[in-house]
Amino acid sequence: MLPISEIFYSLQGEGKYCGAPSIFVRVGGCNLRCKFNNKRCDSYFAVESYYKNSWKKTSMDKIKKEIRKYKKYHPSLVLTGGEPMLYYKNLYELIKWFDGDITIETNATVDVDFEKYPDFKNVIFAMSVKLSNSKVPYHKRIKKDVIKKYVKYAKKSFFKFVVDKKTDNKEIKKITKNINLPIYCMPLGENEKELKKNAKYVFSFCMKNGYNYSDRIHIRIFDDKRGV
Repeated sequence: MLPISEIFYSLQGEGKYCGAPSIFVRVGGCNLRCKFNNKRCDSYFAVESYYKNSWKKTSMDKIKKEIRKYKKYHPSLVLTGGEPMLYYKNLYELIKWFDGDITIETNATVDVDFEKYPDFKNVIFAMSVKLSNSKVPYHKRIKKDVIKKYVKYAKKSFFKFVVDKKTDNKEIKKITKNINLPIYCMPLGENEKELKKNAKYVFSFCMKNGYNYSDRIHIRIFDDKRGV
C-alpha cells in the first residue's frame, strides 16, 4: 500500500520531457520541508502533514488499474511527490511492470541499492536537487554519494534546478562538478504570478551559463490548479 495524493493524465510541464504525454502518480510524504524564499513548496498538498488525511492508501493493483485507463495515449510514467524514492522498494513492482519510459522526480537524497533493484537503472531520474533558496540546511538537501550513484547507474538522468534572482551559479557548479548530465533550470514560482517574476531572469541565467531553460507550462497555463 502506498500513500497516493493523486493520479492523473496530462502533459509533462517541466524539465527535459516538457510537453510529453504522461501519467502522473504522485505520492504523499517528503523528507524535506522546502520554503522557497519563505513560500511553500508548489506541491504542498503532497508534502505537508496537514494534508496527510487526503492521501489514500492504495494497493499496487489499483494503481496499475488507473494507469491502464490512459495506456491508449502511449504516455510516459512519471512518479512524483512529495518524494517518491521514500517508497522505492514498494514502487519497484511498478517499475518492473510498466513497459514505457519512466521518470522519477526526486530530490536525490534517498540511497538506492541498484544491484538489488536493477530495473531502476532504466529509470530517468529528474534530479531536482534543492538549492539554498529552499531554506533547507545543506547537509539535508545535498547527498553527494547518492547523486553520484544515480549518475553512475541511471545514465538517462538529468538535473533540474529551481532558480530565482538570488541564485548563485557556484551552487549549481559545485553540485554538478565532474558530472556530465544535462542541466535544466526553471523559474521559482508556486503560481503564474510568481513564475512570471522570475522567468526572464532565469532565461538569461541559462544563456549566460550554458544551461537548458525549462518553463513550467502547467503553472503557466493553469496557475496553481492541481491534477494538471
